Amino acid sequence: MGGEAPPHCKLQFARQRRLSVYPDEFGMEQDICDVTMWLTTKFRVRFVHLWIDRHYTHQGRQIASVQAMTWNEGPDRLTPHAIDAFMALGYEIDDTGADTYAHQNCDGRHSQHEVLQAYDRIEGALEKWCRKQPNHL
Repeated sequence: MGGEAPPHCKLQFARQRRLSVYPDEFGMEQDICDVTMWLTTKFRVRFVHLWIDRHYTHQGRQIASVQAMTWNEGPDRLTPHAIDAFMALGYEIDDTGADTYAHQNCDGRHSQHEVLQAYDRIEGALEKWCRKQPNHL
């Protein structure tokens, strides 16, 4: 039967549980893990904590705010890159000021194979997205 190895990241465990009950429901877990792995690889940092806020009324690819934090720095350095990555994946980021909740974050426990897949996925999405943005770097 082969199959995939069980996940080590807590967010991936949550994804498996959700899919076992609601197989057709959209979830952000893979995108959060992929953006986290992309940030740690691209910017050579040991750990990134993505703080994703969503409004209670949000569905699908809607986010209120994104902040990327590392051990030694505040959210300012990597946050614009995290926002671009989520926008490239098709997310809408709009904080209306209504109540929010924080989405679970990726704890970074992924195989090197998963890291390479995530890096390739996000770089590809950014390349396509940037071509569509007339004034984007």
